[in-house]
Amino acid sequence: MTKASTPITVLVAAVGGQGGQLFSQWLFDAAKIAGFAPVGVGLPGLSQREGATTYYLEFFARPEETSLFSPFPEKGKVQILIGLELLELLRTIQSGYLSTDGVIVGSTHRVLTADEKLPIKGGFVTEQQALPILHQAARRCIVFDAVKAATFAGLSERAANAILLGALAASEVLPFPPNAFRKAIEHYGVAVNFNLSAFEFGLKYREWSDKLNQLESEAMTEWEQIPEPNLPEPVRRKMEALSLDDELASTLRQAARWLCHYQDARYFARYLDCLQAIYERDRECSSNLLVTKEVARILALRMAYEDAIRVAQLKTQRQRFVRLKREHHIADDAVYRVVDFFSPDWDELTGLLPIKVTRGKEHGTRDKNLQPLFPDPQSLSGVDDLPTLPSQDEELKRPAVQLRLETTSLLGFLTLKALSLLKPLRPYSQRFKSEWEAITEWLSAVDWALREDYELSFLVARSGEMVRGYGRTRRKTLSAWRAFIAFLKALRQLGTPTSEIVSLGEQFLELAMSGPQGPEKAWQFAKEQLARMSG
Repeated sequence: MTKASTPITVLVAAVGGQGGQLFSQWLFDAAKIAGFAPVGVGLPGLSQREGATTYYLEFFARPEETSLFSPFPEKGKVQILIGLELLELLRTIQSGYLSTDGVIVGSTHRVLTADEKLPIKGGFVTEQQALPILHQAARRCIVFDAVKAATFAGLSERAANAILLGALAASEVLPFPPNAFRKAIEHYGVAVNFNLSAFEFGLKYREWSDKLNQLESEAMTEWEQIPEPNLPEPVRRKMEALSLDDELASTLRQAARWLCHYQDARYFARYLDCLQAIYERDRECSSNLLVTKEVARILALRMAYEDAIRVAQLKTQRQRFVRLKREHHIADDAVYRVVDFFSPDWDELTGLLPIKVTRGKEHGTRDKNLQPLFPDPQSLSGVDDLPTLPSQDEELKRPAVQLRLETTSLLGFLTLKALSLLKPLRPYSQRFKSEWEAITEWLSAVDWALREDYELSFLVARSGEMVRGYGRTRRKTLSAWRAFIAFLKALRQLGTPTSEIVSLGEQFLELAMSGPQGPEKAWQFAKEQLARMSG
């Protein structure tokens, strides 16, 4: 390929901490080695990690052709768009930088929690949703999950960028020979041997891409190996009555399978009772039932919270060992060991302790007239009423136990298996009580919002997925969610227009779910907004 008289324009989109700077430096050095005159600039996000980062480069055939360089690419003029993360790739496309005949090379990897990867989730953009957008936006599209490719190659996820670089070199969309990329890796001097191995694997992506896609497809459908539940006839009739369209029917089928596997059919019946209560209110407000559908999706995830029993159940499933052998290329007749590490804190350890509950409370139906559990707006007087988040000092003082368990040993496996068999006792546990208190708070908040404004109610419904993780993370996100509801009600008390409340609430939610420090950022945002409005 001959050198062009106009610059080759490249834009690298990443998330802070992913190695976007290293990747762009490899490109910069490879261009110089190939005889081009590169110029470039990095635009980091607002934080060292989690923020969006972009790196813009132009490659000129000769140094004398170098023109005045702008740190921002011209919209519609980027020839090659490289994305190290799916959402950042989509955001860059939405910004309109890619030319109509441009090329996309990127990873479909998302940094998500385990529950967000379930088919029932759907609140985040998935690869299946994104691929049509990517292919429509570009003349040529080379995308795959680089993190999964690293695992497939027997490497750590740190190899993802070098694998993507190898795929870029193999695609020949840049007029640089493979050796230029190799020398660039050597020149930078960071984990040279490791990155060279990953690069060579990526260089052969055409040989393994189909196999990787097959493995990804298997992983997406693994949940379907859960047996179809045998629902009692009254529960089945209620489920069918709530299956008001294909979308909701699909969600309910997935929820039935998931929650019956998690607990039992009565537990799924409780799910339907909660959903019915929201539906009764929703149908009075809207015919499209957006709130009901959102609650149906998130409620199933919230009800399947990961306690010690659930972790033990997942760790001892046959599908897990099949997947591990496949991902690590372990032969059927090979001897291998699986060691799991656990660090439960005090709440997790005591979460299995029993409480006095009646059978009616255990699996009984809920009152369809959900009552808000939060104080009236009049009781919120200002910034000081915003619930605080757990401090780091408080969290560090919580006792925790470090456990190491060889799951493939007889003792280790039987220990976890015995723990998983405690599932029938879950509804009598402290953790069950606390989780249901939090779920009821969320449903009550949705009910309150449905009485106020439909757009607001949809926002509150979405906020249910803010609560995630376990231990320290779950306590922090739950506190952040309570601050979110208090923030909305305080805004209502101050007479803020509903459209502005929704806009500020969306900003809070986006901040809260932006990463490990998201809850703190969201809380500070709410405090500043209330201080500004209250004068």
